[in-house]
Amino acid sequence: MKNIILNIAQEQLGSANLEAKSVVELIKSFFGKILQWMAMTRFPIGAKMRCRLERLRGVKIGKHVFLGGGNILDRTRPDLITIADFVSLAGGVVILTHSNPTTPLREILGPESHQVSPVHIKRGAWLAVNVVILPGVTIGENSIVATGAVVTKDVPPYTLVGGTPARVIKKIEKNNNK
Repeated sequence: MKNIILNIAQEQLGSANLEAKSVVELIKSFFGKILQWMAMTRFPIGAKMRCRLERLRGVKIGKHVFLGGGNILDRTRPDLITIADFVSLAGGVVILTHSNPTTPLREILGPESHQVSPVHIKRGAWLAVNVVILPGVTIGENSIVATGAVVTKDVPPYTLVGGTPARVIKKIEKNNNK
């Protein structure tokens, strides 16, 4: 019966690979997707509620974090995402902790094409609207990722990055004017 259920679930995914290896994992994944749908809504539920819902899915979120509407925090491995204190994610941010190509591409590219790596967003970072963070990336403390950037490599602390792929635009200098 277990294999029948997992086979049906795999059929529903088309060319994507089913990550769940048991019925319990499949059920947890299903409820996680419901929680994520609730968290990513653009309805005015508030950033604190979004954080609570994402924590229930396994995302590690610090204090005073802002999560805008429409964010997609990896649907398969949210437990690999760490968001530190005072981070702000504007709307439409996508954070991926895994990459799993289609079956034909897995056969061509080999097992290393399936990547699963944690993502860390350090204290005080700000990710603007429609940013994409790929697996294995760390966003440095007090860094800014500009609108529409696709981040493929680590971002150093106190740095503004932008573009596709994201590149350093400038270092952020502390404002000493009081």
